[in-house]
Amino acid sequence: MENKLRFVSEKTNQRWWLFALLTLIGIGVLASSIYFLVFPAGYQGGRNPYYGITVLFNREEWDLIHLWTGLGMILVVFVHIAVHWKWIKTMALRCVKPQICEVGTKNKRAQYNMLLDLIAAVSFILVSVSGIYLMFAPSRSSASFAPVFIFDWYAWDVIHTWSGIAMFISVFLHLEIHWGWIVNVTRKILGLRLREQKLQLEGVKND
Repeated sequence: MENKLRFVSEKTNQRWWLFALLTLIGIGVLASSIYFLVFPAGYQGGRNPYYGITVLFNREEWDLIHLWTGLGMILVVFVHIAVHWKWIKTMALRCVKPQICEVGTKNKRAQYNMLLDLIAAVSFILVSVSGIYLMFAPSRSSASFAPVFIFDWYAWDVIHTWSGIAMFISVFLHLEIHWGWIVNVTRKILGLRLREQKLQLEGVKND
């Protein structure tokens, strides 16, 4: 039965589940990021009209969501890189050896995809490093006392914000390129699950 129901390869199935996990985590990171951009920090009695506002969750809960989904994304991205390491290594070698590099000259789509991957990788590194710094540094109210690590607290805050924006834009464009694969594989995997459940129900009835 397993062979008859197998619509996708093990490698494709693995890639899809990584994508699904990254999507769920990414939604948490994106939603919490938008919350902090729309409703900046303030203090009680200050001029910030959005102090203490609750949108599904309060500020402290959004902060926890942002923290743990951010850490989860770092972990899953490392797994994603490990799974795609052979492809990454091959494409990198093509680019450092012009005599065998066909990416930019014969395949504009591949060139565009690699550019998006590069932007996503650089912005991910920046948002991760800045996020880890901000996690251990004092809060905005005492940012002037934060230790300087290459940059001060305010610079890391700006880097975290804009690298995060660049990362999500490049990821969305990357998804647009692979949207056909995502839809096709999702249909196959969901169809496989539904068919397995149907056969199991039929087996129970026959028993």
